[in-house]
Amino acid sequence: MRLTLLVLAMALITGCATNTARTTSTSPEVVDIRAKLSMGACDPMVADQVLPLGNPGLEQEVAFQCLQDGQLGTVERLLEGYSDRHDNAPNPDYSDYLLALTDFVRFELAEGDAVEQLKAGRRAHDGLVSFVRTYPESAYRAEVAPRLEALHEGMARAEYRLAMGEIEKGRREAGASRLRYVAREYPRSSAATDAKRWLEQRLAP
Repeated sequence: MRLTLLVLAMALITGCATNTARTTSTSPEVVDIRAKLSMGACDPMVADQVLPLGNPGLEQEVAFQCLQDGQLGTVERLLEGYSDRHDNAPNPDYSDYLLALTDFVRFELAEGDAVEQLKAGRRAHDGLVSFVRTYPESAYRAEVAPRLEALHEGMARAEYRLAMGEIEKGRREAGASRLRYVAREYPRSSAATDAKRWLEQRLAP
């Protein structure tokens, strides 16, 4: 899991880390929080330390670290209501982008469980589309398209696995119906190609 999230983080780091101001506070509380983060792990309780400080830059900084560490609930706790908590909150698009990515990471981590992956994928899709509509000029908008494409491909493959599962259990028509759904709703995916091939070969007159 750590490897998957680190790959994700490297894809994000140029946009996210460089475009968001790192807080320069040297208060004992901030120093203590940074010391814990430097040890390579996000303590799930770190939000209890960060939020009372009312430091928007620190909230984003810690949330980014927690995203890398897979502490998705902590990311959400740190950033949900971000703009409401701070007057003229800096970089609100960054906070909302990180929040949208939590469901994208859940989608990736659910690989192997088609039902859960589809649930996470739908939430991730809705979150990313909402982000683009809310922040059409955001610098992070360019990163959304490849993630939506990954969702399209991954969700199609999950649907395909479910269809083949139906067929293997003897529910051939139910499986074929699901394969038609894959071909219709995910036309750009490799799973759609596989679904069409199966339908053509197995259901040919």
